[in-house]
Amino acid sequence: MTRPHKRSAVRPDGQAPWVAAFGPVTDVAAFGDLWRAVEQEADGSVFQSWAWLGCDFGARFDDPVALRITEGQRCIALGLINRRRRLFWHVGETGHGDADSVFVEHNGPLVVRDRPAARAAWYAALLGGGAGLGRIVRLSGIGADDLAAARRSGVVDQGMTRLAPRRDLAALRAAGVDCLDSVSANTRQQIRRAWRHYEASGAIAVDRAGTLGAARERLAQLAALHQATWMARGKPGAFARPGFRSFHDELLKRGVADGMVDLLRISAGERVIGYLYTLVWRGVARAYQSGFVYEVAHPHEKPGLVCHVAAMRYYQARGLDVYDFLAGEDRYKTSLAGGSVALHWIRAAPRATLTGLALAGRGRLTRMRAG
Repeated sequence: MTRPHKRSAVRPDGQAPWVAAFGPVTDVAAFGDLWRAVEQEADGSVFQSWAWLGCDFGARFDDPVALRITEGQRCIALGLINRRRRLFWHVGETGHGDADSVFVEHNGPLVVRDRPAARAAWYAALLGGGAGLGRIVRLSGIGADDLAAARRSGVVDQGMTRLAPRRDLAALRAAGVDCLDSVSANTRQQIRRAWRHYEASGAIAVDRAGTLGAARERLAQLAALHQATWMARGKPGAFARPGFRSFHDELLKRGVADGMVDLLRISAGERVIGYLYTLVWRGVARAYQSGFVYEVAHPHEKPGLVCHVAAMRYYQARGLDVYDFLAGEDRYKTSLAGGSVALHWIRAAPRATLTGLALAGRGRLTRMRAG
């Protein structure tokens, strides 16, 4: 799987010694087996699953290395890194713009549930060492625990922080209420009015593509609507990059049959309102991409809001726990959500290295400019 070329002892308080091992991924199949084994013991997101990371692996990761923390024969923390020119390390991503256009969130190493301190050990190994040039590590879309661990272990240059709005479907189900019962009166009025407009064409229904062929057809329809909307705004749209399209063609092969990938069509009778591309993993539905029919919509019809409400009701009825709108504080997300989590995009480097000193200086300059 890997040829470890760096090993160091890690001794967390009150625990037996742990070992950090770092080395290139030479056997992708064996590495995938290890990843899935740790995945079963960790509370990772869909973006940390092998279904996602392993998708089109050979074409995307050109210098993959693994960093793992082991306790005896058991791997208790595991992360995938792609190196560019040996200096730039990208966790859970490739460092290549086209390949990374898929946009990773809820990122970071896998850490088994009963060894939470292994997260700190993993970051200590990632950012340990002194002297010399050092490395620059990019971490995209990490949560608060990973940010804190990175800060304890190295120098962090804080990039953007984005909120990911979400709705707690389990709480709604337990209370026996609908997702519209807990939004503002104005939002509720707008959606109910839009819903009535659409229902003039027939009952609103959510239909999931059940085969790979149907999912591909839906994704093509979604992409056409998505691109038309963004190009009208003078922007290229997510599907403009060939790497984005090829990745998702492969992901559909992996995820449609087992229910990880949902291509939903929301319609009123024979009239299509829009499409949602949702990633479903461990009770969480993540609204990843969308395409809505705006051209023929009545001024009071809100295709985006109606599609997301229909999807939330669909997933609530299916027993899922969370509907995650993913990063971005768009008005439709915040108006439908009941809370959010903060995701952070950072660069980090070992202390007492040239890159660490440079990042620290950059951070001081940014704070001075901010006031």
